[in-house]
Amino acid sequence: MAAVLLGSMTTFAQNIDKNEFKQLKAFLAQPSAEAGKTNADVLKITNLNTPAGWEGVKVENGHVTEIKWSDKKLAGKFVAENFKALTSLDVSRNKLSGVDVDGASNLTQVNAYRNQLTDASFDGCVKLQKLNIYRNRLSDIDIAATPLLETLNLSNNFFVDLSVANSTQLKTLNVQGNHLENLNVSGCTGLKHLYAGYNKLTSLELSGVTGLANLNLDSNDMSTLVISGLPSLGTLLCSDNQMKTLMIRDCPTLIDVVCSYNDLTSLQIAGTPQLQYVDCSYNDLTELYLDNFNFLQRVICNNNQLQILSLTFDDALRYVNCRYNQITDFRTIGSNELQQVACQWNY
Repeated sequence: MAAVLLGSMTTFAQNIDKNEFKQLKAFLAQPSAEAGKTNADVLKITNLNTPAGWEGVKVENGHVTEIKWSDKKLAGKFVAENFKALTSLDVSRNKLSGVDVDGASNLTQVNAYRNQLTDASFDGCVKLQKLNIYRNRLSDIDIAATPLLETLNLSNNFFVDLSVANSTQLKTLNVQGNHLENLNVSGCTGLKHLYAGYNKLTSLELSGVTGLANLNLDSNDMSTLVISGLPSLGTLLCSDNQMKTLMIRDCPTLIDVVCSYNDLTSLQIAGTPQLQYVDCSYNDLTELYLDNFNFLQRVICNNNQLQILSLTFDDALRYVNCRYNQITDFRTIGSNELQQVACQWNY
């Protein structure tokens, strides 16, 4: 009976693509993050010849189509090259040092976040749409061969330079919490959400990124920022830089601007008829003119050096916080809906 069972298991293993079976078996034999155990051990795999019975592995028609091995104390480098039927991979929250899925031409989603990755390769993943690889140790990545990529989360890695140029299908890019000094998003015509805060950027070129709706540049090293000609932009966050000049113009759908905790001496906003909220607190502004904004509701400009504050003919204005300034000229003509002004400590 034992011989019959062994023969059945061997026959089954041979029905799995040999290349796929060999690579998975090699990975399972590597030491895990748990002392004295292999990756197979922590996955509770006792028989390496029956992949269809492995927890988290889906096999169809002799090919691996799905792998779900998140939070399993896996370690080493995961390699699944030329897994032609693989559509989804989740190896998040482990201790992996590398991921290589080159040639996985039907792969659409990868979750490999919260590992210790220093190497990741996705060449030939022509259908990849979502890549979550945040909280690792990556300093380089090439996504040129992933033309359908829509969501890319690289936050909290070690990138200094990054280019995603001409990724026309990319909609969401999160690179917050890296060490970025250069970021190239040119040609990303479909990009809607860009989160690039907590880096070391001194500038960012956005011409041609006309679909951008949300932009976060908090906590960088920018001294001057000009945002112009972005017809879909709704939110701009650029607090806690070293910014002295901020110019915003011709962004007709812009609603929120938060540029607090900078060194601003010049703030100019024009061509933004939908503007509703401005927070420019904790800067060095001496004058602020926000006139004729029909939808502006809240202005936060406390802790500047304002002498002149003009908010005339702002029909929807409800609240102004202008504490801790030096205001001697405060204009609210035509702002008839104004309900509260916090203006203490002006002298």
